Amino acid sequence: MRRGHRPVPIAEAAQIMDWLYRLIANSSDGVILAGGVVCTAGLALFIAMISRRLLFSPHDEAFESHSKLADMVHGSLLAFSVFVLALVLTEVRSNLGKADDAELREASVVARLVRDLQTLGTEDAATASERVKDYVRSAVTAEWKMLARHNPLLSDETDRALASLVAQVNTVAADHPEAANALRAYLDKLEDLRQSRLEFATKSVPPVFWWVMAVFIVGAMIMNGRHKLDAFGMTLVAFHMGAIGLVVALILVMDAPFRGETSVSPASLVRAARLPSP
Repeated sequence: MRRGHRPVPIAEAAQIMDWLYRLIANSSDGVILAGGVVCTAGLALFIAMISRRLLFSPHDEAFESHSKLADMVHGSLLAFSVFVLALVLTEVRSNLGKADDAELREASVVARLVRDLQTLGTEDAATASERVKDYVRSAVTAEWKMLARHNPLLSDETDRALASLVAQVNTVAADHPEAANALRAYLDKLEDLRQSRLEFATKSVPPVFWWVMAVFIVGAMIMNGRHKLDAFGMTLVAFHMGAIGLVVALILVMDAPFRGETSVSPASLVRAARLPSP
């Protein structure tokens, strides 16, 4: 590589994406939704005014002769953007609902495991019940934060808590063969449901989707310059593009199941393990 030539700034782009992700994670849903509307509407008006001046002069004969083609291009850009955004919104809403359902199932398994351990009434069973609380406590604190990151991961701390729980429950199962199968089945379900949390956390919208959508939406914003931008025209452009920005913001709100206000709550797990509310 010759001196003075910089490689593609992949690291810088990743840092920007991480910064944007943290900004979204630390903002309330109302701020994200309002920001999506205002930013998209403002950008649409700015681009429309620039394109009106540079590309769509009202006295340009080429513009007049291709007005029908321009209408078709503009409509196609908007139709594609709205259609794809609607599909993605449905997908992220479905993923959020599935993650929430999985948390409820995990809470049910924890509640049954605690109940069966308390029924045995031995000292080892009581210790195992405490290990269940340790595991849930770690899951809803350390692991929930790890799953809310841009690149979600399972927590090492929760790994250790789960290993301690498995060891203690196996000790109880060895002393109570009649309950061994049920206890080990609960542990298997807990491990499967924990892995499913990571699966749901990683099913976010890929960055390439946003780049492609940006091209189509900005293209539609450019085509808005065809219209007369008086007060009424600018209001319509702002309202139209702001609605699209609202859908984009709604996708961002629900995209990560463990991030932000609209996310999977660990409250059911906390109640199942009989922990004090955070």
